[in-house]
Amino acid sequence: MYNCRIYHDNDIKIELLNINVPTLKVLAERLDMTYQQVADLNSRKGLRKYQQFKYFPKIEITEYKSN
Repeated sequence: MYNCRIYHDNDIKIELLNINVPTLKVLAERLDMTYQQVADLNSRKGLRKYQQFKYFPKIEITEYKSN
């Protein structure tokens, strides 16, 4: 299972998305992105190109084990 959280953490806190999905493929469909784009977001933890701008959403994809 994966949790995807997209939010702004500026003066006003705004949560744009917070969902749980079984696979990255399902997450890609929900975000209307390709699987490869979502896999890249999941694997790259360093600075991304869009983060050079002053205002950009924070994207966290967290894998967790379901019991």
